[in-house]
Parts: sequence; structure tokens; C-alpha cells
Amino acid sequence: MRLRRLDLTRYGRFTGRSIDFGPAQEGAPDLHIIYGPNEAGKSTALAAFLDFLFGIEPRSRFNFLHPYPTMRIGASLELARGARELVRVKRAQNSLLDAGDQPVPEALIQAELGNIDRDSYRTMFSLDDDTLEKGGESILASKGDLGQLLFSASAGLSDLGRNLEEIRGEADRFYKYRARSGELADLKARLATLRAEREKIDTFAAQYAQLVATRDKAFSLYNDVLGDRARIAARCGEIERLLFALPRLGGLRDIRQRLLPLADLPDIPRDWAEQLPGMQKDEIALETRAQAAEDEVARLDGELAAIVVDPAALALTQRFSGLSDLRARYVTATKDIPERRLQSREVDLVISGILERIERKDEPEPGRLLLGTSIAAPLQALIESWSGIEAALKAAENELEAARGRVEEARVQLEEAGGASERERNPSSLASTLGPVVAALRADDHVARRRLADRALATHLRSLDERLRDLHPWSGDIEHLAGLKLPDASTIERWKKETAAAQRQVDRHEDDIERLTAERDRIKAERDALGVTGVVGDQQASEVRMARERAWASHRRTLDDASADTFEAALRQDDIVTTTRLGHTTDLVKLQEASRAFVVAEQALGRAVGLRDAAAAVLQRVGDEIAAALGAASPALPVTMTLPQLEAWLARRASALDVRASLLSAQHDREQADSDARGARDRLTAALVARGIAVEAEASFEGLLETAQGAIDREGEIENLRTALAARQRELLRREREVERVAASRNEWTAAWQAACKRCWLGDADPMPSRGAVREILAALVELRPALEKRAGFADRIEKMENDQAAFAAELEAMAGELGVVSAGLATLDLAREIQRRVDTARAAEAERLSKTRDLEAALAKQRALAEDVAIHARLKAERTAFFGVPSLGEMAVKLQAVERRSGLQEQYDAAVRDIVAMLQVSTIDEAERLLDGLERGALEAELAELKPRSADLDRRSRDLFSEHSKAVDAVEAVGGDDAVARIEEQRRTTQLDVEDKALHYLRLRLGSAAAEHALRAYREQHRSSMMARASDAFRTISRGTYEGLATQPDKEGETLIAVGADGRSKTAMELSRGARFQLYLALRVAGYHEFARSRPSVPFVADDIMESFDDFRAEEAFRLFADMAGVGQVIYLTHHRHLAEIAQRVCPTARLHQMEA
Repeated sequence: MRLRRLDLTRYGRFTGRSIDFGPAQEGAPDLHIIYGPNEAGKSTALAAFLDFLFGIEPRSRFNFLHPYPTMRIGASLELARGARELVRVKRAQNSLLDAGDQPVPEALIQAELGNIDRDSYRTMFSLDDDTLEKGGESILASKGDLGQLLFSASAGLSDLGRNLEEIRGEADRFYKYRARSGELADLKARLATLRAEREKIDTFAAQYAQLVATRDKAFSLYNDVLGDRARIAARCGEIERLLFALPRLGGLRDIRQRLLPLADLPDIPRDWAEQLPGMQKDEIALETRAQAAEDEVARLDGELAAIVVDPAALALTQRFSGLSDLRARYVTATKDIPERRLQSREVDLVISGILERIERKDEPEPGRLLLGTSIAAPLQALIESWSGIEAALKAAENELEAARGRVEEARVQLEEAGGASERERNPSSLASTLGPVVAALRADDHVARRRLADRALATHLRSLDERLRDLHPWSGDIEHLAGLKLPDASTIERWKKETAAAQRQVDRHEDDIERLTAERDRIKAERDALGVTGVVGDQQASEVRMARERAWASHRRTLDDASADTFEAALRQDDIVTTTRLGHTTDLVKLQEASRAFVVAEQALGRAVGLRDAAAAVLQRVGDEIAAALGAASPALPVTMTLPQLEAWLARRASALDVRASLLSAQHDREQADSDARGARDRLTAALVARGIAVEAEASFEGLLETAQGAIDREGEIENLRTALAARQRELLRREREVERVAASRNEWTAAWQAACKRCWLGDADPMPSRGAVREILAALVELRPALEKRAGFADRIEKMENDQAAFAAELEAMAGELGVVSAGLATLDLAREIQRRVDTARAAEAERLSKTRDLEAALAKQRALAEDVAIHARLKAERTAFFGVPSLGEMAVKLQAVERRSGLQEQYDAAVRDIVAMLQVSTIDEAERLLDGLERGALEAELAELKPRSADLDRRSRDLFSEHSKAVDAVEAVGGDDAVARIEEQRRTTQLDVEDKALHYLRLRLGSAAAEHALRAYREQHRSSMMARASDAFRTISRGTYEGLATQPDKEGETLIAVGADGRSKTAMELSRGARFQLYLALRVAGYHEFARSRPSVPFVADDIMESFDDFRAEEAFRLFADMAGVGQVIYLTHHRHLAEIAQRVCPTARLHQMEA
């Protein structure tokens, strides 16, 4: 189980607060730090989480802000079946709800928790300062007992040892073997005193004395029988222990004989046997590598002596390499010079053509003709601006002429419309009086509304017919439909919720049935497979053991060969079964677990089937309710209609009723539109008559609108013509001014053109060149400039390439002289290749010489390192072979095998000693052997066979005597006597009852402590290996290496935990300091959580500020342990120390921090 989010909706001081832990990160520790100052509500959040899991407590102290009925806690949990959103409210029953506030069973959470209660969860899966301190003190109380420490760490029961000690002490205070004092002895003395007082009293009633004598005799006989029965029972138990110990003693003596030849072997460190194969392998490898290294050095010496280097050529290496660039330029020049000369001649031809185009063919210096930017740019700008000036002048003249024509046209139109003569403007024109009325009536939409209403009526009538047909099999008119008594929306919603919930239950339980069936079949297959592997069950093993015991008894009686063979066969069979069970211990445990799991799976499958059938019954009930409602509503509706079909039919009915409402609305709209149309015609008629416009009595509303609009339009047209004439006259004046402005710009351009030409050689011509000629000259000059630059560039490039060729040839001649190479008759590049060959040969020889030298140095270094390894190995070999007094590692291996064999036999011997001493309740094995050596098995079995019937007879006799004694007591009490006798009898019976009650309590204490000790031993044997290894690592981590780890030491009653220091010293758990005990308890709790998570699904572990007394180093190591725990389950740490949150994030970067404000 994992907590994804905790919602403190209404709890304690919180309202609507959530702590979002988010989903677990794949491969990262699930560690969360909740940080907040004091009084921020961290403890409240922890209490809320427990209340969510186990229910809000009846008298919760967190109702100071929200009353009990309003308290609410929510959470998102990751369970085995997936994530679930759940809510907990304050309620006596059904307080656990789902996201829809529907009750869910408590088993949903309890199944994940293993059905533990609130206190058990706090004990096992939470830790605070108090429990940490109590855990450290429990180490003292347990006296280091391994079983107690492992169990208390896993279960979180820090006071387990103290409780067991108190139970033993309470039992010993009542009765302890061979002790002279105790409550039982005091009670016995009290009975003796009362008996003596009773005997002193002289009563004269003969009948009373006789009855008392009878009573006392019955009591005496009853006590005698009880004593005999107790002695026989004790003797039977003693004989059974002796019979069980006899064969164990034979096995112990056999082991002792096998240990005698091995007694002189020395004790060795534990890792010698593990290191021996590696040493043997290293010895062979070192010899091989040493010979290979020697061969390699000799080979490299020979190869180095055979290398010859040319010193003259080697000296020219750097110098010749520097010629690479010059050589490349030489080769490039050889190819490029002819091409560049050809390109230069082509450029000359281009320049001649350009000069001919601008009529300067005989110009000696073409560069003089190039014009600068200050001259060429104004000329180009003037050429480009001329076309604009010319076009602007022509356009201005054309626009002027057009404006004169438009003025004349507007004057003629005004005269033709009757507005040529000026008249006074009428302030109350038609536009200002009749216009608003017409506009308002045109804006009125009664005509459109009438059309829309007519169309809507036709549409709704058709739609209503369709909707009524869709309601088949029901039939009738719309009013009948509206009057049907059908289930309301809340009933439908209730049916839907119940159906959905029941269907989800059916689906979920179907999935559970399928899963549980598969799980049951899988467990059955595993159980059957384990049975096939030859695992011997407890019953069969017991039968084989009893057969062996019977064969032994028979052999002891007859002592012949046949009985010896029979006993040997039975003994061999018992050994085989015992060995098989020891070899299949894991399989045996798995078989038992599989059998239990099969029964659990069968029960779970039965529950799932029952739950599925209950959910199906809910579905049937809802279906019956739907059928009843449909039958009551209308006989035309089929009662077999399902809930989705009913919802669909109701939706179609609602749609038909909506169409009915729309139809009534359309009828009302049409009537309203007709009324508005009549009112609008009356208003327009009155307005026209008021302006003196004739109106026909039968004219329509549209005709009246046209008459009014025509009068308004005619008046507006004359006014528009008058306005247009004035505007065109203003336009004519503007156009005349534009023509004058453009003519002035043309004169300015002509003056600027003459000035620009006179600034260069273009001004030398007479007449002045035209715009077209200058445009062509400028274009040619643009081509002339790059052509001249290109010709100069070719000339410069050719000169440089010829210089490079000469320099390269001269340098080669000098190098040839130094090398003694004859250069006469060789081309320049051939000479270069010859020098290259000489230099490359010398350089390769030198490189090979350097490489071989480095290889030789490396080989020599490797040889020296190898010699050191050989020496180290030889010293280690000499030390260990001398320890055993043998010359080789092979003989040492034989000795080590003998030591290991002795260790195994010694462990078997020690185990047999512990078993025998424990069974016989003696202090030493020697005492046990003396006791067993004087016994014969046959005699013990015969005595046991004789004592058991006697014990049964005494049981019956004791019951009879008790009955007689009770009758005698009743008779005495019926007769009566003086007050002293009655008082003494009352005290005696009270004391006897006290003895009986305390004896029963004593038996319960002894049996309970014995069962607890047996469980602790079993838990120690089952979990010691994994928990001890992890606890040892954790203790080493949190102590920062002060202690290497943990070990165990056997003692009389079990094993004691030992802390092994880094300096090699050992301390028992009781000898550790207070802080070290706290660290040990934390290490054991960490190991216990890992052990829990290894065998079942993990649950969140919560630690509440346990590091207040830790320094930063210890806190860092503690968070390292919590991060390790978070690898197998969710770990939540609450703190109000900011530095602890920073330490946690430094140790575990993926730890998530959740802040709570005060």
C-alpha cells in the first residue's frame, strides 16, 4: 500500500489542505520529508493518516474547529488492485466512502494492512523519540537475546524483553523449582496453620466429629492421590525425555569419535579457504606471465639493434615539411599561368569593346574615363527624375482639362433638376420631419416576424408529428403525453447510480472470481508439484521415527541378527527421511504455506461468488422497480424496457414537449406581428397627411412607404447636386495651381543637368550630351571598372606564381646538395620526390626506433611489477604453507578441507549437546552422559508402559475422592458447629481457592512464556540470516564505521547479539553506550522493515523527528538508511528542523520535500 495524497478536508486546524506525495518514481527511493515549524500541524497530519486508515476515534481531540458530523479526511491510495480515491468521515458505521460518497467495506484497507489494528500499526510502522529511547532500553532488558531483538525490531515491540522478564518474575514469585520460599509455600504454610488450629478445637458433638473425621480422611486420601499422580506424571515426562535423548547421545558420541583425528588441526581465519583457489590460480598465472615478459624483453632488444637511421635525411625532416605549401603553389602555378595569360587577353578585348561603345577607342588611359560616385550618382538621379517630372506635367495638364469639363457638367445637371436659382432653405425639410418616421417604420420588423412565425409554425408542426412517431410503441396526442405520470429525474438518477454501482460490483467480483480461480489453480499446481518432488510430510516422518523406535525396542529385547537388521533398516530409513526433510526444508515450508494458501484462496473465491450474486440481486431489484413504474404510467409502454431504453424514451418525450412549447410560442409571435403591422400603417398615414402629401385610402403599407421615401429622395437629390457643383469648382482651382508648380520643377531640372555634365569630361562635348547618351555611357563605365580591375589582378597573380616557382626550385637544389643527390637532368618535381623518399625513409626508421624503445621500457616496467607480484605471492604462500607445515598449496588445500570438515562436525556436536542438555535439564553434557549411561532403553519403555495405566487410574481415583470429599464437606456444613470451627473452615476453603486460582494463573504464565520463547527461537532461526546481514550493514553505516557490524554468540538459553568494533574488540548489546543502543535499535528496525517488505506488500513507514539529538553526520547516515528503506516501500519523515530536510535531500536527491506553514 502507498499513500499518494492526503486530503485534510476538515480536520483539526486544517480546512481544504492537501499533502500531495505524487506517484512513485520508477527506480528512485520513495522518500518524503514533511517540513514545517512547531505547531504547523505535522503531528495532526500523522493522526489524520491513522484516523483515515482505522476510523476517526470516538472521542477525537481534533474537533475543536470542525464539529464531529463535519470532520472529513480524504486520500488517494495505491493498493494491490490499483489506485483508489477514498474518504473517511466521523460516523459509527460505514464511515469509509468512495469518491461518490458511497460506503465501501473496511476490508478494502484492512486486507492491505494484514488486518492489524491502530496500535499495532503505530508500533510496527512508525517511530518517534519515545519509541527510539524505549527501544534502546529494551536492548538492556533483553540482555542481548538475539530472538527477542529480531522479533521486537520487526514488530516494533520495544518492551518485549521487559514484559517477558516480568512474566517470568511473576511466575517465580509464586513457585520456583527447589526454592524454599514463594507464594505457594506461604499458602501451604497457611493451610497447615489452619489445620493445626482446627485440630486444637474440642467439639463434643459426636456426629459433628465423625463427619469431620470422614471429611478429613477424604481430603487426606485426595491429597495423597494428587501427590501420587503428580509424581507419576513427572516420572513419565522424565522417561520420555530420557528415551528421546538416548539416540541423540549415540549420534553425539559418533561425532565425537570423528572429531578426534581432527583435534590437532590449527584454527584458521575464515577467509583462507575462500582465498586458496585464487592463490593457486595466481601462482600458475604469475609463472606464465614472468616467462612471457622475459621473452618479450629479449625480442625487443634484437629488433631495436637491427634499426638503421639516415641522420642527414632526418635532419631535413622539419625543413622539407615546411616546403609543402611552396610545393603546392609550384604545382598550382604550373597549371594556372597559361590559363591566367589567356584570361588576361580576353579581358583586354572586353575593355576595347567598352571604349568603342562610348566613342573613346583611342583613349590611352581608360582609367581616366571612370567617374566617381559624386559625379555619377547626381547624373543617374537626374536621369531617373526626368521621367517623373515629364509625366507629372502631362498628367497635371490632363487633370486640369478634365476638371473644367466636370464643373460644366454639374452646372447643367443642377439647372435640369430645377435648382439653378437660389432660394431660401426651408428649416423643416422632409428629411428632418418625415425621414425619422420612415426610418423608424422601416426598422420595425413586424413583417419579418410574421414570415418567421409562419415558417416556424409549419416547421414545429412537422417536427411534432415526427417526435410523436418516435415515441412508438406509445401513441396519443401531445396533451395526453404531457399528462403522463412518469418517474422523476431523481428516481432515474437513483436507478442509474444503483445500477452502475451494482454493475461495477458484478464486474469487479467477476474479475476477482477469475483472478482467484487462477490463483487457486496456480497454488494447487504448486502444491501438487511440491508433492511430486519427494517432500516428506510431518505425519510420514513421525511414522518413520516411531517405526525406528519400535525396531530399537525389539532389538533390545531379543539382541539377535534379525532384529539388528530390522533396526538397521529402520535407522537407515529414518536417516534418509531426516536428510530428505533437511534437504527440502524450504520445499517443506513451501508445501505447508501452499496448503494454507489454497484454503485461503478457496474461502476468498466463495466470498467473491457471494458478493457477485448479491450485486446481481440489486440489478434485478432495480429492473423490477422500472417495470412497475412503466406499468403504472401507461399500458402502452413495455415493462421489459431497460434503464438506458427508458432514459432514451424519456429524452424523446422531453424533446416532443419542447416542440410543443415552441409551437405555442410561434402562434403567439404571429398574432403579435399582425397587431404591430396595423399600428405602423396608421402612424405613416398621419405623417404624410401632415406634410400635405395625398394618400389613397386603400394604399398598402408598402405603397405608403414608397410615397414618403420618393418625396424625401427628390429633395435630397437637388441638395446633393448643389453640393457637387461647389466641390468641382474647388477642384478646378487646385488643378490650375498644380500645373504651375510642375512647370517650375522642369526648369530647375534643366539647370541641374547642365551643371552636372560640366563637372566631368562629358562637359567637353558640344552640344551637351543627351539623357539617353549619358545613360549608355554610365552603363558602359559600370562594366569598364571591373574589367580594368580584373586585368590588373591577372598580371599580379602571374608575377607571384613565377616567383613561387623560382623559390621552390632553389630550395630543392640546396637540399639535394646536402643529401648528395645529383640534381642534373632531373625535373623539379622529380627532384622533390627523391628528397621526399629519403626523408620519409629516415623518419620511418626513427619512428620505429622510438616505438621499439618505448615498448622495451614498458616491457621492463611490466617485468619489474610482475617480479613484485611474484615476491608478494611467494611471501603469502610461504606464510600459509608454514602455518600448516606443508610445502605446497595443494597439500594446504587438503588441510583446509579437513578444517572445514571439523567445523561442520563441531557445529553438529554443539547442537546435539544443546539439545540433550535442554531435554534433560542438566548443566553439562558430562552430567547428561552419566545419567544416560546407567539406563537401559527397554527398562525405561517398560516402566513408561507400566506408569501410564497407573496415571489414568489415579486420574479416575482423584475425581472419585474429590467427589467424596465434597460430600463430606457439605455434610459437616449441614451439621454446623461452634463459630471457631466455621471460621477456620471458611479461611481454609478460601485459602484453597486462592491456591487453585494462583496455580492456574501460574500455569498460564509458564505456558505463555514458554510459547513466547519458542516463538522467539523459531523467529530467530527463520530470520537471523537475512535480518542479521542487513542489520549489520545498517549498524556499520549509522555508526560511521565505529562498529564493523554484528555477530552472535551462543549461550545456555540461545544466542546473544555481539557488536564488533572497528578495532576488533567485541561488546555485548548490554555493554554498548546509550547512544550506541539507540543506533542499534534503529538498525534492527530498518532490517525488520526490509524483512516485512520481503514477504508481503509494504505499507508506509512514518518517522516523527527522531534525529533531534543526532549530529549532522549521524543524521546523514540515518537518512541513508531511510533512503534504502524507501527502495522497498514508502517512507515519510516529519521534522521541524530545516537543516535535516537539507541533509535528506543531499543524501537522497530524489527525496521530495513537502512544506507546511504554521
